[in-house]
Amino acid sequence: MIVRIFNAGISTGESPVNYLLSERDHAGEQRAVMPFVLSGNPDTTIAVINSIQRKHKYVSGAIAFRDTERPTREQLHGVIRTFKETFCPGLSGDQFNSLFVLHEDKGNTEVHFVVPMIEFASGRGKRMNIHPPGGQNVRLYEAFTQVMNHRLGYAQVIADPLKLAMSGFERRTKVGQRDRDNKLFLHKRLTRMIRSGEVASRDQLCHVLSEEFGVEITRQGRDYISAKFPGDAKAKRFRGPFYRADADYGRLLQQAQEVKQDRYLSPAEYEQARTTLGALVEVRRQFNVQAYLSPRRLRPASSRPVPRTTYKPITKTQKEISMKPEVAAIKQIVRDAMEAVGLIRAGRPLATIRRSKADVLTSMRSIRERAVYQPDEDRAHTDMDLVHEVEGALGAIQSDINGATSDVNHAKTSGERSRAELRLIRLTAQKRRLQMQLEQARVRQLNNIARNKLLSR
Repeated sequence: MIVRIFNAGISTGESPVNYLLSERDHAGEQRAVMPFVLSGNPDTTIAVINSIQRKHKYVSGAIAFRDTERPTREQLHGVIRTFKETFCPGLSGDQFNSLFVLHEDKGNTEVHFVVPMIEFASGRGKRMNIHPPGGQNVRLYEAFTQVMNHRLGYAQVIADPLKLAMSGFERRTKVGQRDRDNKLFLHKRLTRMIRSGEVASRDQLCHVLSEEFGVEITRQGRDYISAKFPGDAKAKRFRGPFYRADADYGRLLQQAQEVKQDRYLSPAEYEQARTTLGALVEVRRQFNVQAYLSPRRLRPASSRPVPRTTYKPITKTQKEISMKPEVAAIKQIVRDAMEAVGLIRAGRPLATIRRSKADVLTSMRSIRERAVYQPDEDRAHTDMDLVHEVEGALGAIQSDINGATSDVNHAKTSGERSRAELRLIRLTAQKRRLQMQLEQARVRQLNNIARNKLLSR
């Protein structure tokens, strides 16, 4: 078993989902076995992807099994469950969307997946990527593959050291066919020469390419060489263990023999892989909690910039208090949430409003002016009104959630059900957003009560 990630993610939701459910494969041939949805709702996934305004909208890939590996449906559901726990740790099933579809038309078992790059936990639709760039992510996928193969009783996946790395353009397009054929021809000839001992280092390999095949070496990188074929205007990159600057050809040939034999993890190796997986999952879980589940932090008053606005002088009937701008900020979040609920009711997309710098600065000055001066006796009323305002907004959202739940249960078509589910997801996200603000408002109220008691002593 191995996990492959496809070079896709910028199209509309219909493109990946329709391919997963299509009666024909990527070559246009009729599938011998029809796809089967293991987890998720295709219509909901399409709607979620289409609601994303960013360029990169989803991650797609496949969990592929060897021809000799025949997992049961129960095992497949277990793999999917572990996949979600590994790559979306800290998030529950209703805080992100995913679709898993079984393909068996090629003779082996493949579970194709699509995960929209958006989360619903924060209420702000932040970007969530289950396949971010970087070596840490690569190690996470490798550890997941090792652990799952061991648990299922399968041999480990070992990369063929003699294999030439191909780009997606060369593998999938007709235009890249010529480059692919030329590179494979040279690579096979070089492999035979390395096996026979005629080539023992990368320097000798470059010399052979230049002298015997008329290929111009334009660049030698740490893990690649760039070669220009006769008559070509641009050089092509050769990647793979053979083309690394520190390549040990004797060791690579030995590893190539080991690849042909099934290899299983020893108890100590499995424990090491499991420990590595757990540590990497915990790092990602902490990131998800911090990015999506933690309340928005406001800077303390002491670290905020001093406003330049000239305030009115303080009279004897007023008292300067350190009323922080949290009240105005929380009220603004409540207004934004209720505006979003109105758009959800109308079935309109939640477009992000981009405010100019001048508008933002004006709003900040207004918040500070309202926050700095307030009669001391009105503080308790302000806190109480704030709590009641958030609770009222939560009650209105809960009413909409109940209506959306009823629509899901009584939907007559898959389209109606999909639209109701998407509305329910968005409303639930707004509810969580306001629940965080209600918690902050109550904490503020309790802190002010305690402060007043201390001052009255």
